[in-house]
Amino acid sequence: MKYYILLLIFFLSISAISQEVDTTFIRLKSKLDSAVEDTTKIQAMFSLGVYQLDHDFDSAEQNFTEALSLIGDKESEELLRQKAKIYVQMGVVNRRKANYPDAISFHLKAMRYYEQLSDSSGIGDVYHNMAMVYRYQKNHRKAIEHFKSAILLKQLVRDFVGLGAAYNMLGVSYRQNKQLDSALICYQTAKRVFRDIEDENNVYRVNNNMGVLYQKLDQHDKALEIQYENLNRCKRLGKKLSICVTHYNISSVYKRKKEWSKSLKHADSSLQVALEENFRERAAVSYRRKSFVYAKMENYKEAHESYRIFKKYNDTIYNIENAKKIQALELNYEFQKEKQTDSLQFAQEKREVELVAQAESSKKKLYFALLLVTLFAGAIIGYLIHRNYRQRSKLAKAAYENEKKILDQEIKSKEEDIKRLIADNSMRLAFKEELLNKIKNEVIGAEPKNIKKSLNSLTTQLRLQIDTENKLSGLQEKIDYVNQSFDSNLQELYPELTKGEREVCALLRLNLSIKEIMTIRNVSSDSVKSMRRRIRKKMDVPQDVELEKFIQELA
Repeated sequence: MKYYILLLIFFLSISAISQEVDTTFIRLKSKLDSAVEDTTKIQAMFSLGVYQLDHDFDSAEQNFTEALSLIGDKESEELLRQKAKIYVQMGVVNRRKANYPDAISFHLKAMRYYEQLSDSSGIGDVYHNMAMVYRYQKNHRKAIEHFKSAILLKQLVRDFVGLGAAYNMLGVSYRQNKQLDSALICYQTAKRVFRDIEDENNVYRVNNNMGVLYQKLDQHDKALEIQYENLNRCKRLGKKLSICVTHYNISSVYKRKKEWSKSLKHADSSLQVALEENFRERAAVSYRRKSFVYAKMENYKEAHESYRIFKKYNDTIYNIENAKKIQALELNYEFQKEKQTDSLQFAQEKREVELVAQAESSKKKLYFALLLVTLFAGAIIGYLIHRNYRQRSKLAKAAYENEKKILDQEIKSKEEDIKRLIADNSMRLAFKEELLNKIKNEVIGAEPKNIKKSLNSLTTQLRLQIDTENKLSGLQEKIDYVNQSFDSNLQELYPELTKGEREVCALLRLNLSIKEIMTIRNVSSDSVKSMRRRIRKKMDVPQDVELEKFIQELA
């Protein structure tokens, strides 16, 4: 029962993958059928052709040919890039058909377009595919050289998929050139690149090539495990070329194990796919393998027949004429490139002369422009300096007026203090004169019995005067303390009050009488009453509210 379940799962997975492949084809075909504009149609043909390279070889070539026909002689940058990509794929088509001169021709055409477009990534693709052609021709030196050029360009443009693919194929060339250690290093590098970008499909391809390397190292079981896994996967995905190559690789493992019947079976399977898809190079190597295996099985008749057919294919693929054609194409490409370089150099020299003349003309224009800019900048700087001078003059004048105002206020305050001191001294002097007159009139020359009475009266008056002066001194200190904050509040709330009115407000806040205020300020009673009326009016105090209470509540 267990085996039936596993078999069911296997067939279901094959069905799912087949359905996915069919879905991809239907999607690409639908996109082509719905395309209206030429650029959209060309792109759709190209995408379908790339997909069909692994599934329907003839249809792929037909789509590429139709796309080229649709582009024609149009030379927009987008279409030139598209044409170059198609030429690369046409080179792949002819390489798989073993038409190596045609493959090289298409790749060189693509190279010209990519060089014209300065497309480093595209040039790297051409180097990669030309290396593949040289590898199939067994020209490993040129193949390795071109793969290395592709690697440098792919590193430059950070095309990690192309970089990994180039390392993978470089490993194949090293392996075919019997440089197995170098091949292993390239495979490991390719795997690391693909794993870094999480491209498991390409990691799988590298593992397949490592399977062939294991075969060369006589690690047969490991090689067969990888190759059979690859064969099943390629069959599920319908990749004809990969199926053909994998059958051949399995045949090679069995050949090294000297299991001739199994080797012959897989060589036949590889040959069948190669003949169906017109893979001439793969058909040639399959016939050669069959000839070798038949000889080992002592079936010399079949060995001779297979070898005869192999020679027929081989002579058409690897002949001197093809090599000459490829060499002629390369030389022609180099000649055209050199000719184009000479033409470009002449144009460059002419352009340089024109640029020198333009530079001289530009210098004159630049100097004139700099002169204008300098004059304009000078005018702006002069204006700014003048404006700055005026602003500083205004600020200095304002500062002077402010300082003058402060000095005037201080002078006025000092004058009032001086008047207060003068009034105080006048009051004290008047009292002393009054006291002296009383001593003269009431004590000197008075009768002895009245002298004591007069002295007691004078002593009492003197004591009252001392108490009054002490009271006034303490009161002045209290007024000064209170005025520190009260005066600033009054200025903020009632800016129209004068300094004298604010001082009277401070005395009223201490609940002093009119007589006491009159004495302190050395003014008449009418003057104090008049000032009270002005204060009430400026402070807008209602008539039914006491002025003293209103002022006390302000604090």
